Amino acid sequence: MAPKPETIVGYLRDKAPHPLTARELMKGLRVPRAREAEFLARLGELVEAGQVVEIKGGRYAHPSRVGLVVGRLTVHPDGFGFVVPEEPDQPDVFIKPRWLRAAMHGDRVVARIERRPPKGPEGRIIRILERANPRVIGVVRVRRKAAVVVPLEERLLHEVYVAPDDLGGAADGQIAEVEITAFPTEEAGPEGRVVRVLGNRGESSAEAKAIALKHGIPVEFPQEVLAAAEKVPAKVRPSDRKDREDLRDRPFVTIDGETARDFDDALELEGLDRGRFRLRVAIADVSHYVKPGGLLDEEAYARGTSTYFPDRVFPMLPERLSNGICSLNPGVDRLAMVAEMTFTRGGRREASRFYPAVIRSRHRLTYTQVARILDDPDCPEAEELADVTPMLLQMGELARLIRARRRERGSVDFDLPEAEIVLDVRGRPEDIVRGQRNEAHFLVEEFMIAANEAVADFLTQKRIPCPYRVHDAPDPERLAEFRRFVHNFGYTLKGRARPHPKDFQALIAQVEGKPEERMIHNMMLRTMAKAVYSPENLGHFGLASERYLHFTSPIRRYPDLVVHRELKKALQRRAASKAWREKERQYLEEACPHLSARERAAEAAEREAVQWKKCEFMADKVGTEHWGFIVGVASFGVFVELETYFVDGLVHVSSLRDDFYHFSEETQSLIGERTGRTFRIGDRVRVRVDRVSVARRQIDFVLAEAPRP
Repeated sequence: MAPKPETIVGYLRDKAPHPLTARELMKGLRVPRAREAEFLARLGELVEAGQVVEIKGGRYAHPSRVGLVVGRLTVHPDGFGFVVPEEPDQPDVFIKPRWLRAAMHGDRVVARIERRPPKGPEGRIIRILERANPRVIGVVRVRRKAAVVVPLEERLLHEVYVAPDDLGGAADGQIAEVEITAFPTEEAGPEGRVVRVLGNRGESSAEAKAIALKHGIPVEFPQEVLAAAEKVPAKVRPSDRKDREDLRDRPFVTIDGETARDFDDALELEGLDRGRFRLRVAIADVSHYVKPGGLLDEEAYARGTSTYFPDRVFPMLPERLSNGICSLNPGVDRLAMVAEMTFTRGGRREASRFYPAVIRSRHRLTYTQVARILDDPDCPEAEELADVTPMLLQMGELARLIRARRRERGSVDFDLPEAEIVLDVRGRPEDIVRGQRNEAHFLVEEFMIAANEAVADFLTQKRIPCPYRVHDAPDPERLAEFRRFVHNFGYTLKGRARPHPKDFQALIAQVEGKPEERMIHNMMLRTMAKAVYSPENLGHFGLASERYLHFTSPIRRYPDLVVHRELKKALQRRAASKAWREKERQYLEEACPHLSARERAAEAAEREAVQWKKCEFMADKVGTEHWGFIVGVASFGVFVELETYFVDGLVHVSSLRDDFYHFSEETQSLIGERTGRTFRIGDRVRVRVDRVSVARRQIDFVLAEAPRP
């Protein structure tokens, strides 16, 4: 048979002395003439994918050997761009506006290196391998003889021409989804047709859907998927309880936020002899209802995760499942996968077992209720919940023990505050406050981490392939930059070239409560690698965990659903075959990058949705004055967080007209050239809301009092 694609690519990259003809390549790879047709077809596929390039004379080469780079194009709203290479450890390639040619933001492209100045390589786009934007979300602008859709994504530089007959009923100023029927060329812009009208600019529903679609988040379920959901039973049937442990008499409780509607997990605890604990973490058995390869499964895989906005959710599964039969609602029978763990009196997990069960949650509790009980066992909530209060107090004790052990091994805890958007009955923001995390949040978090680690240990022991949740050690270059950054504030990150998570934990303790805490936390997060899903167990640096995965949220995360399926396979009496393991590994090689990408898309959409609500809230406050603290400093200005609301904005350096201000990296401050006036992190300043652009998600402040010369 013909060589594998990676063999051909590797040979051209590492061994070929120069660009080769197909025959020369066959000779080098020892491909028999009888396999020539198969080999040429495979070579053509590699050329089509950009992994191999064909140059003059019918010769083939690896892109990197002939000054070419294959990667994704990231465009800046100002018109230039960068190609981010697919080859690891390669620098981004700067693309001038005139060298973008007809490429669009996100496209997979081939760029030719033109220059290599000290600041980094520069190149031009010579080929577009894959278009990233078959559909675009934008605002319709109707003109006399035609119309255009102006993309909401500012990095998409082209307006999309739409013929009058293709407007689909869209009116001027409405937000619409347009399908590209002709991509741009160097001579003409893109053309398209409206496939969906989302609504008017400023309408909450239209804006939310626009944000979701812009990030590739589906906003509706196909009718055939909804029909498949309707076929799922609404209640647990007697046949569903077969081969399950009956835990309906155990006092399981769910602990979630006040507005939560889908309940993945329920908890139950009992005390044992010698001060030990038995914790049961029951997780919704979604895998019982969502079978591999079905319509529900394919849609869930495509979405990858649920996406949560301040005023709505775009769920991974239809609500009939996510809020119905899969949700561990109180007082009804539900199927669950249980992680049962025994802990010593010191909080060390000494045993665990896993099994399918049927449970009946006794109470739907909130974080606020549980936190009050943990803080005051004699509070009114404790009296109302007298049947579970002793158990909750024991849970609090165990969670503190587990947390202490986790901190002892070096787990890094980022307790960064998040904005809580308070909405009125119409879904409009009426306040924005700093979200509070209490002891109940930490309790649930500890038990979920413990269950995830226990399942990871079990599947690893059984040699069952699974999507691990991995978090690599920080990149050395980023680490060096972070060390310089914290040194400017008088701190030192210990650990030399390879710091342990404990070293980061110690630094977090040092900056706690300091003005620079938030900025150092943010820089630390940027220094850390991004946690992703992987078929290889690389450990979790941030948690200081040797084995970790996601098991506890299968209603809203597809990797957890995969883990449940693997866990059931591991619990079978018959050992998994070698062929099954290999097939599963191949599946995970493809699934893990996809699921990591879907997670990143959801996070980006959620961040934009929060910023949208912040801008919407501040839009009618232009001209008002507020006290705030400087939380970030850059060469172009200072970021100020208000005391009144949990909102921050930029005081641009151009608005500081009393002097020329220069950024000092050493002191992380702006310093006036003539006056010596200094703006640094932690300074309390009075600002006026100057401009708010809901469309661009930007809030600009100016100093309320002009600085004195």
